[in-house]
Amino acid sequence: MLVHLLPAGAGAERAAAPGNLTATRALVARLAATGRGEASITVVQSDPLGGPDHIQAGRLALEPPDRVRLDFPATGERVALRGDGGEWIQPQARQMLRLEREQAGMTAWVWEILLTGGARGFSERVVGPRRFVLEPRDRDAGLPEAITVELDSRGFPVQIEFAESAGVTTRYRFKSWRFVRPRGPVGFTLTAPRGYATVQVP
Repeated sequence: MLVHLLPAGAGAERAAAPGNLTATRALVARLAATGRGEASITVVQSDPLGGPDHIQAGRLALEPPDRVRLDFPATGERVALRGDGGEWIQPQARQMLRLEREQAGMTAWVWEILLTGGARGFSERVVGPRRFVLEPRDRDAGLPEAITVELDSRGFPVQIEFAESAGVTTRYRFKSWRFVRPRGPVGFTLTAPRGYATVQVP
């Protein structure tokens, strides 16, 4: 999966903490100053049966306080998440999933760490040069036990890695961060292509 739907009631806090974690401080500051961050992203997911990794390359866009968009040109898969909901276009199934506010929040937890800093939901350990482990403050929140964040020389994330309950390890790799003026909500709302079914996530 390109987004990670957690159980009801799970997820990181939306409100920004007074002091951000070291792992997210530089990115949160630049997003606040410019309004929009973009990066090339590669999603690598391990196969729980021992097969080859599943790899997808695309683009990520973030706009505070709660807008996320992922586009994967090779497959046509697209995800848009906002504070009031979101959409997930799945070309293989020829459908668009429509997410309500609560579902979008549970889905966007990993991106909320980058948007808000993550200090309310996570504590931080330094495990190497520009390498940190984030651990949820609430062990019953349904979040991964540990999230490893690696930074580049400017302090921006180059990789986020965590293990899911199904035994799948997910790595998000980032490069070519750039920061520009925000485009607003219109860029974070998707419409189902012609011939696609629109499915409301229950």
